Amino acid sequence: MSKSIKEVSESLHIPESSIRYYDQQRLLPFVARDKNGYRQFKEEDLFWLELVRCMRSTGMSISTLRHIAQLHMEGPDTLEEREQIFIEQKQRLFNEKQRIDEAVAKVDKKLDMLKEMKKKEAAKVSHA
Repeated sequence: MSKSIKEVSESLHIPESSIRYYDQQRLLPFVARDKNGYRQFKEEDLFWLELVRCMRSTGMSISTLRHIAQLHMEGPDTLEEREQIFIEQKQRLFNEKQRIDEAVAKVDKKLDMLKEMKKKEAAKVSHA
């Protein structure tokens, strides 16, 4: 059973305008259209849309996603290349996560220092 763009938008909480933009950017070449030209999304198309949204939120470029979509259309001979793209993206995300974890630890340390300073200042005021 296929879904319309409106149904997909509602179920995935992706604005119709974003879905149309992804289509204009040739990220949805495999989405079928009915006789009137309306997009007809299958279940596997929904997974791809969720993946596109997720990868965009992590900084993957439209051109990389377009390349992946093209490779998908070329078939199973491109599995290795697609896998490599996602391995590299996972590594970039892991590196970014490490940088964020380090930054959070530094902020926590600074907050601890500020709390300690506030305690000392409060003690000075109460002894005065």
